[in-house]
Amino acid sequence: MKKYAIGILTLVFFFTSCSNKVVADFEITNNTDFVIDSLKIEPMVITDGKYISLKPNEKTEYRADMTGIAKIDGSYRITFKQNGKLNVKDFGYYTNGYPTEKLTRIEIENDTINFEMEFGNY
Repeated sequence: MKKYAIGILTLVFFFTSCSNKVVADFEITNNTDFVIDSLKIEPMVITDGKYISLKPNEKTEYRADMTGIAKIDGSYRITFKQNGKLNVKDFGYYTNGYPTEKLTRIEIENDTINFEMEFGNY
């Protein structure tokens, strides 16, 4: 009986630990005079994700789901359309499939993108 109880507890702990979501948090500000469309931030190994739009001077929070990616190191990629032009920029760093930052603030300007990483406890 004790042998079965240990096996059942092991399975319960295994399945509950697998349901933990891994998310990278971003705060994005559009400091341009243009609408930003089809914006997406994902680890470079993911090809799909949620798309958002930002009006001029709008700020929003964005959460990239990293739960299903391999436990490797890599960087993030931001893509968006501005005035019909596709913009792509690689930035940041994650390790073993987990974000190294608590929050990344992104400010999109007319001619550049600024990144500010906030480190700390989760």
